[in-house]
Amino acid sequence: MSTQLASFTEDFRRAMGLFPTGVAVVSAGSGERTEAVTASSLTSVSLDPLLVLVSIKATGRLCEAIDSAAGFAVNVLSAEQRALSDLFAAHERPRGLLAQQQLGGVVAPSGHLLVPGAVFSLECRTEHRYPGGDHVLFLGRVGALHTAEPARSPLVHHRGAYTALPH
Repeated sequence: MSTQLASFTEDFRRAMGLFPTGVAVVSAGSGERTEAVTASSLTSVSLDPLLVLVSIKATGRLCEAIDSAAGFAVNVLSAEQRALSDLFAAHERPRGLLAQQQLGGVVAPSGHLLVPGAVFSLECRTEHRYPGGDHVLFLGRVGALHTAEPARSPLVHHRGAYTALPH
């Protein structure tokens, strides 16, 4: 990558950091097949049918796990779950049973892990898969929604750091 392109890429990254986003852990599978990663690219796409879009690194383990399982779960983290965000953002993040244990081990009817204490979790079946540069865009049909009781404040990422919103 040229120095000019690298500089533009960093400028772009900083500019996108000005856009506050929620923080989620996307998971696929359970038990020995558990894969999960922290993601901030989550978009509501449609209400009829219920569709969401997540962006996952194309060369990552989670991409393969979503393809294999034909679905995934999205767990929007609460302000108290920063440590989970950090853990599953790491390149050497847990996988398999260790990942399931770290996430709390709640296996949804879809077979994917739900994170206890998350603001909300979605169980999704892959509707479409699109190439997106160095990522893959997964369009998921929402089959189930789980919300925290009591309601929790979301974990938010802005300007390269975590922050939280009051609920």
